[in-house]
Amino acid sequence: MQCKECANKLDRFVDRELSSTEVLELQLHLESCPDCQEHYEFQAGLKRLVRHSCDCDTPPAFREKMRQLLT
Repeated sequence: MQCKECANKLDRFVDRELSSTEVLELQLHLESCPDCQEHYEFQAGLKRLVRHSCDCDTPPAFREKMRQLLT
């Protein structure tokens, strides 16, 4: 897997939307590529932060806007 393909699949990987074959290929690439690993860690952390923030008492319109921006 090339870095560009990995970058294109990271969102779906974080959201657990890839097939088992795609997950394996991506994991193998992440193990061997520090740049993509760093990019993955940033995206995963950002999604966790947003998910946690959306669990608070925020207005529904704000939560929906954040979901739209992240997808």
